[in-house]
Amino acid sequence: MADQPLERRLVVSSHLAEGYQLTEDGRKHMQHVFTVWFPRRVFHDLTPDTVRVDVLVKRGYATGKSVYISSFLRADGSVIRSEIYDDDRLVGAACQNFDQLRSGYCGKKDGLDYRMVIYTSTSTTGGRR
Repeated sequence: MADQPLERRLVVSSHLAEGYQLTEDGRKHMQHVFTVWFPRRVFHDLTPDTVRVDVLVKRGYATGKSVYISSFLRADGSVIRSEIYDDDRLVGAACQNFDQLRSGYCGKKDGLDYRMVIYTSTSTTGGRR
């Protein structure tokens, strides 16, 4: 029997730390990170019960680049774990499950930017999805 395609949806919310301001180039870079690299990198850190990732973006002390403080959440809002990513850990991440064409920006509400990230797979076996 052939494997059925699987789909996993993840909500990613993000906002800038108080007082952290970006140049226009910085904003474009951050948009690119959330559109291309962030979903690819976090896929391997998801647990089966992760439905949302909340991200606070702030300036890193050592590098001066953006740092992405990420909380992985269950459906009830409880935190599974937290992870800190910097630009160097995000750029170039590979993930064949990320469906960039179907994922996208959903808008802003209460100061948070929301994105829907979609992952697809035809495999029903192995590791975390």
